[in-house]
Amino acid sequence: MSERTNAIEQYRAALRAGQKYYNDCQAKGISPYPRVLEEIYNESMSAARVDMGIIDIPTDSIVGTLASGRKAAFAGNFMPILPMMTEFSDKWINLCTAHLGTEGITDPIVCLEYMGRFYVQEGHKRVSVLKSFGAPTITAHVTRIIPTWSEAENVRAYYEFMDFYKLSGIYQMIFRRVGCYAKLQKLLGFEPDHVWTDDERADFLFMHYHFREVCDEHILESVGNRGRSDIILECLEIYPYDELKKLSSSEIRKRVMTVLPDLKFYAEDEPVAVSTEPEIPEKSIVSKLFDGITKPRLKIAFIYVDTPDNSPWTRGHDDGRKALEESMGSEISVHTYVVSKENASEIMEQAVSKEGVQLMFVTAPTLIAYARKVAAMHPGLMVLVCALTVPFAGVRTYYSRIYEAKFIAGAIAGAMSGDHPIGYIARYPILGVPAAVNAFALGARMVNPNARVLLKWSCLEGNHLEVLKSQGVAIVSGHPAVNQLTSDGSIGWNTSRFSANGRLEPLTSDFWDWGRMYEQIVRGVMNGGWKAFDMSKASAVSYWWGMNSGVIDVVLSDIVPSGVAQLASILRNGLIDGTIKPFECVIRDQAGMIRNDGEERFMPEEIMNINWLCDNVEGHIPNLEELLPMARETTQLLALKPYTAPRETESVNETENSISGEASTPDETDAEVRDAIRTVEVEKTV
Repeated sequence: MSERTNAIEQYRAALRAGQKYYNDCQAKGISPYPRVLEEIYNESMSAARVDMGIIDIPTDSIVGTLASGRKAAFAGNFMPILPMMTEFSDKWINLCTAHLGTEGITDPIVCLEYMGRFYVQEGHKRVSVLKSFGAPTITAHVTRIIPTWSEAENVRAYYEFMDFYKLSGIYQMIFRRVGCYAKLQKLLGFEPDHVWTDDERADFLFMHYHFREVCDEHILESVGNRGRSDIILECLEIYPYDELKKLSSSEIRKRVMTVLPDLKFYAEDEPVAVSTEPEIPEKSIVSKLFDGITKPRLKIAFIYVDTPDNSPWTRGHDDGRKALEESMGSEISVHTYVVSKENASEIMEQAVSKEGVQLMFVTAPTLIAYARKVAAMHPGLMVLVCALTVPFAGVRTYYSRIYEAKFIAGAIAGAMSGDHPIGYIARYPILGVPAAVNAFALGARMVNPNARVLLKWSCLEGNHLEVLKSQGVAIVSGHPAVNQLTSDGSIGWNTSRFSANGRLEPLTSDFWDWGRMYEQIVRGVMNGGWKAFDMSKASAVSYWWGMNSGVIDVVLSDIVPSGVAQLASILRNGLIDGTIKPFECVIRDQAGMIRNDGEERFMPEEIMNINWLCDNVEGHIPNLEELLPMARETTQLLALKPYTAPRETESVNETENSISGEASTPDETDAEVRDAIRTVEVEKTV
C-alpha cells in the first residue's frame, strides 16, 4: 500500500473521529469547535509576553486556535470535519503523505500559550495530522502570555508553574491548585530549587508517556476536572517515584485504578461522612451465640512510628491498645509494629499477607501515604489513620473533639486570670488546631468578657513560655503538650498558672481515653458498624467523637477553686448532653468578619476546617515557611485551607477554574471560558 493510500485511510479515520466528537458535543449542547483565543482573551488580561523559542509541547494541551476563521474545518479535538474531495482534505492528505515519508513533518508550528494551554497561529493541519497519529509532542515556536496577577487560585498556581518550568523545562504537568508543583518536586526526591538534568527530564517524560497511554478519555471523564497531572501526583503520593518510573503501562494502570476512588471523591466534591458518636448495632441473641461458636478472632494491627518508651504520643495509643486487649482479649488478636518511612510499606504488607490482619490502626498522620497504599492493594482491609479528617476514600480517620476540652479549660482560665492576659502555646497550624484555640478563647470570654488570649506556637523559634511570662500572663495552656492519661495514672498537665515565685502550678489537663475509643470502634466493626456508611460513592469517613462518647475529658487539679470546678462540671455535662455548643454564639474573627451571628449552627466539617482566629486572640496562624523543619511534614499533610481576609470593596471579577489545567474537556464551552476570565480589583483590604 502506497504512502498516499495510507494517508487517505488516515484522513478517513480522523474524519470519523472528528465527526463523532462534533456530534457528541452537539448532543450535549456545547461548542464542537476548537477554542478561539481572541474570543476569550484581550490584552488587558496580559501582564507580559515572552518568546519561549522553539520547544516540544504536549499535543494534549493544544486546545484551540488564535482566530475564529480557522476553526470551522476542525472539531474541538483537532480532527477534520470537512468531507473528502475538498481542497482542505487534499492538503491534509498531502501533508500526511509527507509525514509518512522519509522526512516527516519537520517545520514547527507557531502558537501562543496562555495558562498552560496552546492556541495555534500557524500549522493547524500539522497539529491535526500529528494528533491523528497520537503523537505525544509537537515542535512549536511558542509565545507565552503571562496573565495579570490575581488572588484566584488557578492564576496563583500558574505563577508557580512558571517557576517550576524554569527548573524542569516541561509543559506536561499543569495544575489548577496552589502548592502542587512544590509537592511534585518533593515526591520526585528533588530539593525545592533543584534544576532537572536531561536524564531526569527524560526519565520523568518516559513515565509520563505511560500515564498518557493509561489515562484514556473514560478515566479522565470519571475524575471530572482532574487531569493526568493530578492522577500522576496522586499516584506519587502513594507509590515511590523510583518504582513508578520503571513500570510498564499495564502496571501503571493497576496503580491508577487504586487512586481513582480518591480522585472521584475530589471531583464530585462529596462531603466527608463524619461520625460524631459511636454507632454499635445490636445483634440478636441467636447471632451472638452463633458468632461465639464459629467466628474467629478479629486480627488487628497497631502501627507506631516510635516506641511507647520514647514517645508519650505512642504511649497513649499503646495504653489504649492494652485496655482494648483487656476488655476484648477473647474476641481479638492484636499485633503491634514500630515502623519507619523506609520499611512502613513492607511491614504493613506483611501484617496483612502473612499475619492475616483485617483491621489496622495507623497512629500517626505522617504514615497516611503508606496506609493508603496497603488499603489500595487489599480492598477488604479496614484501615484507620489517627488524623483529623484527611479526606481519602480508601482509608478512614479517627480523632477526638479536643476543642470541647479546650473550651472548659478556657473557661477555667478566664475565671482565674483576673485582669491578666492568658497564654496559649499551640503545636502545629493544622486542621482542628484553630478550632481548639478559638474554643479556648470563647470559653475564657464567656466568664470574662475582657479576656485576651496571647497565642504562640511551639513549632516556631523562641522560648515562648518565657515570652508569655514577660508579657504578664497569669495562666498558660498548651505547655507541656502531653494530652493523655498514662498507664500509671499520672497526668501531663497542659493548663497551668504562674505562682508568686514564677513557677507553674497545674490547673487542668485534657486527655484522650484511647482505650475507650478503640474498644468502641472494634465493637462497631464486629457488629457490622463499618458497613453502616455507604462507600459506593467513594465517601470519606472520619470518626470524630467527643465527651458524649467518653473518649475525651478534662481533669482538674486540687488548686482549682470549688466554684470554678462546679462551673467546669456544668460545662462538661452540657457538652455531653448537647445543651452547650461552644461555637453557637456571636463570633467575630480578627479581621472583624462576623463568623456567627449567634443563630447559626456550625456543622462538624466547618469546625474541623476553621482557619481563622477569634477577635480576642492576639497572634496569627503561621505559614509553612515560618515553621521549624521538624513541623513542616505534618503541617503539609494536614494543611489548613488558605485564609482570605474580608475585603471592603471587591469586584466579582475573579478568574475561576476553567482557564488552567490540561486539555479542554467537552463540557467547557467558549462562553463558559469567556465568563470565567475575570480580574480581581481590590480597592482596600480590611
